[in-house]
Amino acid sequence: MSIKYAIFAIAVAAFVIVAYFYYGEKKDGNVANEERHEDEVAESYEIHPGNVVDKIKNEEDVILLDVRTPEEYEEIHLKNALLLPVQELSAQSLADSGLGEDAKDREIIIYCRSGARSKTAYDIMKSLGYANIKSVSGGMIHWEEDQYPFTETGAYTGSRMIMKDKGAVISENGPRISLDRSFHDFGVIMQYGGTIQETFVVNNTGTETLTIGDITTSCSCTSTIISATSIDSGKSAELTVIFNPNFHAEPLDVFKRTVFIPTNDPTVPEAEIVIQVDIAEGE
Repeated sequence: MSIKYAIFAIAVAAFVIVAYFYYGEKKDGNVANEERHEDEVAESYEIHPGNVVDKIKNEEDVILLDVRTPEEYEEIHLKNALLLPVQELSAQSLADSGLGEDAKDREIIIYCRSGARSKTAYDIMKSLGYANIKSVSGGMIHWEEDQYPFTETGAYTGSRMIMKDKGAVISENGPRISLDRSFHDFGVIMQYGGTIQETFVVNNTGTETLTIGDITTSCSCTSTIISATSIDSGKSAELTVIFNPNFHAEPLDVFKRTVFIPTNDPTVPEAEIVIQVDIAEGE
């Protein structure tokens, strides 16, 4: 009887210790979030924002490269990031920005708004011989959604190339994307209740066929299914957004995830849908 009691007491003590460390860690949203978002949910060329935060905190020798527009940079950017819009990316512009031959073996972390432009920049730089580069998964949207630090506002003060075709006139004809809505609040959902989903309508209000590219999301917990990627003038398609509350642990309280929809609409090259969620942890 005493042996059974001792075994039971040890088991209870072990459970309390594990629970203490687990829930104690969860109180610090950002720290817990960095540890549970692992690189296996990102592509091989990507790095999760939490891992970039670790590198910055540890004062590692990394170069942050922003490939968005100057306007986007001014609104918010990572501290000490260089600016080189992806439209201007070339061997010469990299050299002019201080990222020439001597930087080809240095660790360079590229980011944009959603991860799409940084993937393009990654491919270009890889072809130019840059060997130690990564693209931030989910871009600045994911960074802001999870409230990671090391951001600031203000215009870029370094040297950069001049943006081209700034005053280009866009024809009124062509494909035009229109969403029935761009935001949905799922409210409070159970962590173990299974996936949830919401359907949005993607309309083509233009005069030519609307083409939808590879849809991405700011986090792997969110996925999509679209009924058609080629939408004729006056027609529509259904886009289903799926969220998995138990894919990995998420930030505490209310948070958002963003869906990025690349298109051939010259006025909206990338449409966005935002979902909002509050997970009842442990339920």
